[in-house]
Amino acid sequence: MPYQEKFRYFMDTRFQTNRTPSYWVDWNNVMKNMREHELNLNTLNYLVGKKNIFEEAKCLFQKQPQLLKTVPILLAAREEKINVLAFDSNKMSTYILDFAHPDINKLDSYLNFMYESGLLDFLSNDLKESLVDYVFGVQAGLDSNGRKNRGGKQNEDILENNLKIAKSKNSDLEIGTQATGNYIKINWGVEVPEPLEKNAKGGRRYDGAVFNKKTGKVTLIETNFYGSGGSKLKAVAGEFINLFNYIKSNSFQKLNFVWISDGPGWDTAKNPMEEAFQVIPNIFNLKMVQAGYLDEVFKL
Repeated sequence: MPYQEKFRYFMDTRFQTNRTPSYWVDWNNVMKNMREHELNLNTLNYLVGKKNIFEEAKCLFQKQPQLLKTVPILLAAREEKINVLAFDSNKMSTYILDFAHPDINKLDSYLNFMYESGLLDFLSNDLKESLVDYVFGVQAGLDSNGRKNRGGKQNEDILENNLKIAKSKNSDLEIGTQATGNYIKINWGVEVPEPLEKNAKGGRRYDGAVFNKKTGKVTLIETNFYGSGGSKLKAVAGEFINLFNYIKSNSFQKLNFVWISDGPGWDTAKNPMEEAFQVIPNIFNLKMVQAGYLDEVFKL
């Protein structure tokens, strides 16, 4: 097809989401964080509902200072060292509370922080459940912050699944994910470009790499999904145009390049994607991969 027709087909057949059910909450991560604090939380339940909670907390932490390690999670904080801005009359200053290694000599500072943050009042007057149940909910909420990273992981999982399907249909294929040029050279003996600035450290990791033992060629694959638009999409399209041109201009004869992208975000960046179609022969969305387009490239 002319690139204009390929581009229109790509735009007309995109998926609206790449979110599988596992995207929403990583329950294994939630339970792992819960187990780390569960014993301390059960001990801290002693403070729930106490009216003279400041004195009760001071007495409890003096006897068991390790319980302070659990305070950040009660405030839905991941960091164990907390920087605090304090007002003293007309002056401002900062101090650090290390909850990972509680200093019992600074117990009043820890307690004042808990009081001024509202945590002691919450434990005394507002909490109607056990701290274990409360923190379980907090952990599930905190885990939602990881969804952005899981979006990228979803792409990797989808790609890996499709590569395994391709391998099951073609015994000549060997597959790899997050493959570096060094990995490809050592395992398959094929030279891969390192389009980095001079003296730059490290090397590019390709989301997928497939070696065809029969043809001796490697297919490099990059994948992404954009649920929403933004200026980043133009930069991404430019990056892959440059990468493809680098491969072509340096005559890497044993390499194919595929860009798998999808999502409604491309509605706001049609021009950069159309420009990419003018240069890169193999740009597919997920429906095209499902229809076997990727399998055909592996045979080249």
